[in-house]
Amino acid sequence: ENKLNALIDNAYRIWLETSDRRYTSPEGLPYANRGGAQMIFSDLGTLNVESKRGFSAYRWIRDCLIERGVPAGQIAFMQDYKKSSAKQRLFMDINAGRIRFLIGSSMNMGTGVNAQRRLVALHHLDVPWITAHIEQREGRIERQGNQNQEIELYAYATTGSVDATGWQLLERKARFIEMAMSGDRSIRRLEDSGSQANQFAMAKALASGDARL
Repeated sequence: ENKLNALIDNAYRIWLETSDRRYTSPEGLPYANRGGAQMIFSDLGTLNVESKRGFSAYRWIRDCLIERGVPAGQIAFMQDYKKSSAKQRLFMDINAGRIRFLIGSSMNMGTGVNAQRRLVALHHLDVPWITAHIEQREGRIERQGNQNQEIELYAYATTGSVDATGWQLLERKARFIEMAMSGDRSIRRLEDSGSQANQFAMAKALASGDARL
Protein backbone atom coordinates (compact mmCIF):
# COMPACT_ATOMS: atom_id res chain seq x y z
CA GLU A 1 0.00 0.00 0.00
CA ASN A 2 2.89 2.38 0.74
CA LYS A 3 4.29 1.83 -2.75
CA LEU A 4 0.93 2.52 -4.35
CA ASN A 5 0.42 5.69 -2.34
CA ALA A 6 3.90 6.93 -3.29
CA LEU A 7 3.19 6.22 -6.94
CA ILE A 8 -0.14 8.06 -6.82
CA ASP A 9 1.50 11.07 -5.15
CA ASN A 10 4.20 11.29 -7.81
CA ALA A 11 1.92 10.59 -10.76
CA TYR A 12 -0.66 13.15 -9.68
CA ARG A 13 2.00 15.79 -8.96
CA ILE A 14 3.54 15.34 -12.41
CA TRP A 15 0.07 15.42 -14.00
CA LEU A 16 -0.55 18.81 -12.39
CA GLU A 17 2.91 20.23 -13.08
CA THR A 18 2.82 19.38 -16.78
CA SER A 19 -0.83 20.19 -17.47
CA ASP A 20 0.01 23.39 -19.38
CA ARG A 21 2.94 21.95 -21.32
CA ARG A 22 2.56 22.22 -25.10
CA TYR A 23 3.56 19.60 -27.67
CA THR A 24 3.62 19.54 -31.46
CA SER A 25 2.72 16.99 -34.11
CA PRO A 26 5.30 15.47 -36.50
CA GLU A 27 4.28 18.24 -38.93
CA GLY A 28 5.25 20.88 -36.35
CA LEU A 29 1.69 21.93 -35.55
CA PRO A 30 0.69 22.37 -31.88
CA TYR A 31 -1.67 19.75 -30.50
CA ALA A 32 -4.98 21.05 -29.18
CA ASN A 33 -4.50 19.19 -25.89
CA ARG A 34 -1.82 20.17 -23.41
CA GLY A 35 -0.10 18.10 -20.74
CA GLY A 36 2.59 15.46 -20.34
CA ALA A 37 1.86 11.73 -20.41
CA GLN A 38 3.00 8.95 -18.07
CA MET A 39 3.41 5.17 -18.16
CA ILE A 40 2.95 2.88 -15.17
CA PHE A 41 4.37 -0.66 -15.31
CA SER A 42 3.19 -3.49 -13.08
CA ASP A 43 3.55 -7.20 -13.85
CA LEU A 44 1.87 -8.45 -10.66
CA GLY A 45 -1.17 -6.24 -10.18
CA THR A 46 -2.83 -6.80 -13.55
CA LEU A 47 -6.56 -7.00 -14.19
CA ASN A 48 -6.23 -10.74 -14.83
CA VAL A 49 -5.47 -11.48 -11.16
CA GLU A 50 -8.42 -9.48 -9.87
CA SER A 51 -10.83 -12.44 -9.96
CA LYS A 52 -8.41 -14.62 -7.94
CA ARG A 53 -7.08 -12.08 -5.44
CA GLY A 54 -9.98 -9.67 -5.29
CA PHE A 55 -7.63 -6.77 -5.94
CA SER A 56 -6.01 -5.15 -8.95
CA ALA A 57 -3.31 -2.51 -8.62
CA TYR A 58 -4.36 -1.21 -12.04
CA ARG A 59 -7.90 -0.47 -10.95
CA TRP A 60 -6.74 0.90 -7.59
CA ILE A 61 -4.36 3.34 -9.30
CA ARG A 62 -7.03 4.47 -11.74
CA ASP A 63 -9.65 4.97 -9.01
CA CYS A 64 -7.24 6.97 -6.82
CA LEU A 65 -6.23 9.23 -9.70
CA ILE A 66 -9.89 9.85 -10.54
CA GLU A 67 -10.62 10.68 -6.89
CA ARG A 68 -7.91 13.35 -7.04
CA GLY A 69 -9.41 14.94 -10.12
CA VAL A 70 -7.89 13.19 -13.14
CA PRO A 71 -10.63 12.67 -15.78
CA ALA A 72 -11.38 8.97 -16.26
CA GLY A 73 -10.98 9.33 -20.02
CA GLN A 74 -7.31 10.27 -19.56
CA ILE A 75 -6.46 6.86 -18.05
CA ALA A 76 -6.11 3.69 -20.14
CA PHE A 77 -5.20 0.04 -19.53
CA MET A 78 -2.96 -1.50 -22.20
CA GLN A 79 -4.79 -4.84 -21.84
CA ASP A 80 -7.96 -3.28 -23.22
CA TYR A 81 -6.37 -2.82 -26.64
CA LYS A 82 -5.92 -6.19 -28.34
CA LYS A 83 -5.92 -5.50 -32.07
CA SER A 84 -3.14 -3.64 -33.86
CA SER A 85 -5.59 -1.05 -35.15
CA ALA A 86 -6.85 -0.37 -31.62
CA LYS A 87 -3.30 -0.05 -30.32
CA GLN A 88 -2.40 2.44 -33.03
CA ARG A 89 -5.41 4.57 -32.13
CA LEU A 90 -4.35 4.39 -28.47
CA PHE A 91 -0.82 5.55 -29.29
CA MET A 92 -2.20 8.42 -31.36
CA ASP A 93 -4.42 9.44 -28.44
CA ILE A 94 -1.42 9.46 -26.07
CA ASN A 95 0.75 11.46 -28.46
CA ALA A 96 -2.13 13.89 -28.99
CA GLY A 97 -2.70 14.30 -25.24
CA ARG A 98 -6.18 12.80 -25.07
CA ILE A 99 -4.83 10.02 -22.82
CA ARG A 100 -2.22 10.98 -20.22
CA PHE A 101 -1.84 7.74 -18.23
CA LEU A 102 -1.17 4.30 -19.70
CA ILE A 103 -0.99 1.33 -17.30
CA GLY A 104 0.33 -2.06 -18.41
CA SER A 105 2.84 -4.88 -17.97
CA SER A 106 6.26 -5.65 -19.41
CA MET A 107 4.76 -8.21 -21.76
CA ASN A 108 2.12 -6.02 -23.40
CA MET A 109 3.68 -2.58 -23.03
CA GLY A 110 7.44 -3.20 -23.03
CA THR A 111 7.87 -3.30 -26.81
CA GLY A 112 6.14 -1.96 -29.89
CA VAL A 113 4.71 1.09 -28.13
CA ASN A 114 5.42 4.29 -30.05
CA ALA A 115 3.73 6.80 -27.79
CA GLN A 116 6.77 8.72 -26.59
CA ARG A 117 6.05 12.18 -27.96
CA ARG A 118 4.94 13.68 -24.61
CA LEU A 119 6.02 10.98 -22.11
CA VAL A 120 7.47 12.81 -19.14
CA ALA A 121 7.55 10.08 -16.47
CA LEU A 122 7.69 6.29 -16.17
CA HIS A 123 6.91 4.31 -13.02
CA HIS A 124 8.14 0.79 -12.11
CA LEU A 125 5.61 -0.38 -9.50
CA ASP A 126 7.22 -3.81 -9.21
CA VAL A 127 10.44 -5.61 -10.13
CA PRO A 128 10.41 -7.74 -13.31
CA TRP A 129 12.25 -11.06 -13.42
CA ILE A 130 14.29 -10.33 -16.55
CA THR A 131 16.87 -7.56 -16.85
CA ALA A 132 15.81 -6.87 -20.43
CA HIS A 133 12.34 -5.94 -19.21
CA ILE A 134 13.75 -2.90 -17.39
CA GLU A 135 15.55 -1.82 -20.54
CA GLN A 136 12.45 -2.43 -22.66
CA ARG A 137 10.21 -0.53 -20.25
CA GLU A 138 12.49 2.50 -20.12
CA GLY A 139 12.98 2.30 -23.88
CA ARG A 140 9.38 3.52 -24.21
CA ILE A 141 10.32 6.92 -22.79
CA GLU A 142 14.07 7.17 -23.50
CA ARG A 143 13.31 7.33 -27.18
CA GLN A 144 13.85 9.54 -30.19
CA GLY A 145 10.85 11.75 -30.75
CA ASN A 146 10.21 12.51 -27.08
CA GLN A 147 9.79 16.28 -26.88
CA ASN A 148 10.59 16.58 -23.17
CA GLN A 149 14.11 17.79 -22.43
CA GLU A 150 14.04 15.95 -19.11
CA ILE A 151 12.19 12.81 -18.07
CA GLU A 152 11.59 11.18 -14.69
CA LEU A 153 12.06 7.46 -13.93
CA TYR A 154 10.66 6.01 -10.69
CA ALA A 155 11.13 2.59 -9.11
CA TYR A 156 9.12 1.76 -5.97
CA ALA A 157 10.10 -0.64 -3.20
CA THR A 158 8.95 -1.48 0.30
CA THR A 159 11.84 -1.45 2.77
CA GLY A 160 12.78 -4.89 4.02
CA SER A 161 10.41 -6.66 1.63
CA VAL A 162 10.86 -9.11 -1.23
CA ASP A 163 11.57 -6.10 -3.45
CA ALA A 164 15.20 -6.17 -2.26
CA THR A 165 15.49 -9.80 -3.37
CA GLY A 166 14.03 -8.92 -6.75
CA TRP A 167 16.55 -6.17 -7.38
CA GLN A 168 19.35 -8.46 -6.17
CA LEU A 169 18.36 -11.11 -8.72
CA LEU A 170 18.41 -8.51 -11.49
CA GLU A 171 21.82 -7.32 -10.33
CA ARG A 172 23.26 -10.84 -10.47
CA LYS A 173 21.77 -11.52 -13.88
CA ALA A 174 23.02 -8.21 -15.26
CA ARG A 175 26.58 -8.79 -14.02
CA PHE A 176 26.62 -12.29 -15.48
CA ILE A 177 25.38 -10.99 -18.83
CA GLU A 178 28.00 -8.24 -18.86
CA MET A 179 30.73 -10.76 -18.13
CA ALA A 180 29.52 -13.09 -20.86
CA MET A 181 29.22 -10.27 -23.39
CA SER A 182 32.80 -9.13 -22.72
CA GLY A 183 34.06 -12.27 -24.47
CA ASP A 184 36.99 -12.65 -22.07
CA ARG A 185 36.86 -16.14 -20.54
CA SER A 186 39.77 -15.35 -18.22
CA ILE A 187 37.73 -12.89 -16.18
CA ARG A 188 37.36 -13.99 -12.58
CA ARG A 189 36.40 -10.63 -11.09
CA LEU A 190 34.07 -7.98 -12.45
CA GLU A 191 34.74 -4.36 -11.53
CA ASP A 192 31.98 -1.79 -11.13
CA SER A 193 31.81 0.37 -14.22
CA GLY A 194 28.67 2.46 -13.91
CA SER A 195 26.65 -0.28 -15.58
CA GLN A 196 22.98 -1.20 -15.39
CA ALA A 197 23.93 -3.77 -12.77
CA ASN A 198 25.03 -0.95 -10.48
CA GLN A 199 21.60 0.65 -10.78
CA PHE A 200 20.04 -2.64 -9.69
CA ALA A 201 22.55 -2.87 -6.81
CA MET A 202 21.57 0.60 -5.62
CA ALA A 203 17.88 -0.32 -5.77
CA LYS A 204 18.58 -3.51 -3.83
CA ALA A 205 20.48 -1.61 -1.14
CA LEU A 206 17.75 1.00 -0.74
CA ALA A 207 15.01 -1.63 -0.55
CA SER A 208 16.90 -3.69 2.03
CA GLY A 209 16.75 -0.94 4.64
CA ASP A 210 20.32 -1.80 5.69
CA ALA A 211 22.38 1.43 5.93
CA ARG A 212 25.62 -0.56 5.46
CA LEU A 213 24.53 -1.58 1.95
